Amino acid sequence: MASTRGKVLNLLQDGTVWSGQELARQLNISRTAIWKHIETLKQDGYAIETIPRKGYQLFGQTDRLDEPAFVSFRKGRFGQTVHAFDQVDTTQRIAHELAQKGVLEGTLVISEEQTAGRGQLGRNWYNPSHVNIAASVILRPALPIRDASKLTLMAASAFARALHAQGIPATIKWPNDLLLNGKKIGGILTEMQTEGDRIQAVILGFGLNVNSDVIPDELAHRATSIKLEMNQTYRRSELLAHLLAELETEYDLFLASGFDSVRAHWLEHAAYLNEPVTLTASGKPRRGTMRGISEDGALLLEHEGTVEPIYSAEIAVWND
Repeated sequence: MASTRGKVLNLLQDGTVWSGQELARQLNISRTAIWKHIETLKQDGYAIETIPRKGYQLFGQTDRLDEPAFVSFRKGRFGQTVHAFDQVDTTQRIAHELAQKGVLEGTLVISEEQTAGRGQLGRNWYNPSHVNIAASVILRPALPIRDASKLTLMAASAFARALHAQGIPATIKWPNDLLLNGKKIGGILTEMQTEGDRIQAVILGFGLNVNSDVIPDELAHRATSIKLEMNQTYRRSELLAHLLAELETEYDLFLASGFDSVRAHWLEHAAYLNEPVTLTASGKPRRGTMRGISEDGALLLEHEGTVEPIYSAEIAVWND
């Protein structure tokens, strides 16, 4: 459920003047409580003006990635509960702890900054504060453990579809990267909690470079941000709401109908499909033509007329 502070902000989003009395009536709390929530929102950076004898008005939109901002855009059951932070080591760690406490599926952890974010193959994830999205969502799928890896592909498909719907032509680099104009803008990390042969929870973490103006020199050849490529600034809470709504849709499709529909969606946005690629696995290169992904999520690599499923490798595009 949204906090009262989030509900106050949600009402103010229409930009009109709201009296303290009307806000109190809508939320069934006292006018003094409304005043306290307004003051807290102001301290958090929201441009709310107190107009004597009239009430409160929100001017403009502050690009914050917090619970009050997110809930005003939230679309579905994912993100009904939000744990928001200014800075954490990783949202994954916190989400793991929450999952072990039995929180509901769809619980969301977000942070303005991660100090120890992780990417593919244990790499650090560059995440400056107040410009990008760093989040983890807790899933509780009724799936055999062998199918858990498909959730990464499912999420990549969902996020690519959500970005396309916003006019951002992202593609998917197998298995877990999102690209824009051939450079990485995001990644997905899935981790499991199990009991016996059952999945207790899947912690699906994702990072997205949204409004970064500068990419470090050592990353600039392979990473970028949506803002740099699209020449546009995005409201992160709104974009996050679109990502989660599409994730929920794709997740439900996966659980109800299996991987085939998700696989079809994934292929619509696949990078390097039917193109020559080089894979690296255990430090050794393998070359061939990418022919898509199999029914169990493996990359299909054609070499000298033979198509082989590859389960663990990285498509080598950049020389690090």
